[in-house]
Amino acid sequence: MHGRSKVRKLQGLLFAALVGLLILPAKLSGESQDRGDKSQEASIVDQLQKSYDAAGDFTADFRQETEIKTLSRSLKARGKVYFKRPGKMLWRYDEPKGQWVLADGKSLYLYQPEQSQILKSPLRNAFRSDIPLSFLLGLGSLKRDFKVTVKGQEEGHYVLKLGPKGEAGALGEIELGVDRQAFDVLWARIRDAVGNLTTVRFINMKKGVGLKDSLFRLQVPDGVDVVEIGS
Repeated sequence: MHGRSKVRKLQGLLFAALVGLLILPAKLSGESQDRGDKSQEASIVDQLQKSYDAAGDFTADFRQETEIKTLSRSLKARGKVYFKRPGKMLWRYDEPKGQWVLADGKSLYLYQPEQSQILKSPLRNAFRSDIPLSFLLGLGSLKRDFKVTVKGQEEGHYVLKLGPKGEAGALGEIELGVDRQAFDVLWARIRDAVGNLTTVRFINMKKGVGLKDSLFRLQVPDGVDVVEIGS
């Protein structure tokens, strides 16, 4: 049980720290939202998937704020993120300084400098096709793995709600903001099962930049232990 609890902790940190991108289904209300709306949803999903499939990789600055309901306080984080399909990503934090999250295609790593340790977990244990970020990592497909509804528009871009086709996950709700022209993911609002709200915004996104595989190779700082969990 101890190992499983660490896996859940790691996944929870990642959902809050990243971004987590995609989740619970919103039911369409009323008879009027029928074929036309479903056709629009399918078109937006197709364009979003094609946008990231075609790019192969991308970088962006990110800013994150988490409102913790039980403590009545907010936590902020910022940094830069790098994605390369399939299965590679790096979240490099300026705040909290020195922390990073890395996926090298096989394993997922979370570096906690204050504890002088790196938590390691098999990538597919943490990112199955039916949980957030899977389509950005190239491990899943939006249309195949998720239910999608268009909530409407906000500040000139689409707002989507996405949910797994299987059992509901641990997160309560995610709203995803999508650019209407480039079909980039602009932000995600993530409300978990206990009411905490995390907002992650992506800024200065650049796709197809030609990231090298060496960027995603694990480099263990001196004096840091690697702790394997969930293997």
